[in-house]
Amino acid sequence: MPERFSPFETHLGDLDTFADGPPHELFRRMRDEAPVMWTAAPADWPEIDQPGFWSVTRAADVTTVSKDPETFSSWRGGFTMRAAEVGSLDVQRSVMIGKDGAEHARMRGTVNRAFTPWRVRSLGAGMRERVAGLVDAALERGRCDLVHDLAGPLANATVADLIGVPEADRPQLDRWTDAFLNADDAVAGGMRGDEALAASAQYLMGLLLEREQHPADDLITALGVAAGEGEGLSREEQVGIFSQLFAAGIDSTKGTIASGVLTLLEHPDQLRLLRDDPSLVPQAIEELLRWRPAFTHQRRTTTRPVTLGGVEIPEGDSVVMWLPSASRDPRAIERPDVFDVTRGAKRCPHQAFGGGGRHFCLGAGLARMELTVFFEELLARTEEIRLVGDAVRIRSCFVDGYVRAPLELVPARRPAAAAA
Repeated sequence: MPERFSPFETHLGDLDTFADGPPHELFRRMRDEAPVMWTAAPADWPEIDQPGFWSVTRAADVTTVSKDPETFSSWRGGFTMRAAEVGSLDVQRSVMIGKDGAEHARMRGTVNRAFTPWRVRSLGAGMRERVAGLVDAALERGRCDLVHDLAGPLANATVADLIGVPEADRPQLDRWTDAFLNADDAVAGGMRGDEALAASAQYLMGLLLEREQHPADDLITALGVAAGEGEGLSREEQVGIFSQLFAAGIDSTKGTIASGVLTLLEHPDQLRLLRDDPSLVPQAIEELLRWRPAFTHQRRTTTRPVTLGGVEIPEGDSVVMWLPSASRDPRAIERPDVFDVTRGAKRCPHQAFGGGGRHFCLGAGLARMELTVFFEELLARTEEIRLVGDAVRIRSCFVDGYVRAPLELVPARRPAAAAA
């Protein structure tokens, strides 16, 4: 067993470390001094997560871990720093990102065949109309909450449309998502991850049975048909897929929209560039994803002894990839601590959707379209956007998002009518 040590105190298991967002100065020191570093677990951690984990902070090492699922398992210890971060280990193992090997390949292959580019593109027209309606309603009021009035409703409606959840049932998705992904009881309403999984499983099972009798043009029907044609997905596996799609799909997009707007307000020169040249929005989306990944980390567990970044890691140890750190690694990107909406995708490598490999986000294309439409419509319809109170963050080491952020919106000036 190699000697385990930390060259300096990290506190990466402490929620207070993330109170103001990811600790970028700490990550910079870790990348420079100990890019693969042992972090001892606090005394109050559950026994399943003892004695600690290895922190991985450089982009190249994150990519190595992400692309080697045979060595770095999602199933063995879950995909979050603490196994109970988003529900019990059993909950994590029930969703696709918590699977390994043939089981993961079978589930992902089925979803790929149902989650087609055509199905994603078909959401575009309705999405733009919805964003316009949300922004116009906020402009009529003059003030709004970025999370509750703009980002949240858009993310919920997009995922619900894709899956096929009736309008009246959609508020439940937000409650279950909060319970899965947020450690803050004030956000989750006291519901725990296991309770949310049980409730969502019961609900989604009913939808699956209903679609057998009344098919529709949605993902529930498509996956049900695929399973009926020999794909071999059990009802429990289909429920796990849907749980991951709505939980990750809602929270990640909601968080990126909120952090994206606030980041642009913190960088008015970059906001002005986008207002002057809206064609830069797709490039800006890549930079926003790099600057503020919606999830701070992913965990894997070693299935054999392995050397990573020159460090020997025994079998059975937890390895935590820090995505905000990898997305600001100067070894992978020029001027990483400068927010620049003109970088373009080729000059803007980031880890927002994971480091690649089998667990790369299935919804990346949908997320990019959703973010692009949102920022195009928001900027076209507003003259000014002002933060008029404190933006309150979610208390979490896993989710980089906000509980609320009060805004004042000033409508765009319309050009004067041409003289007769």
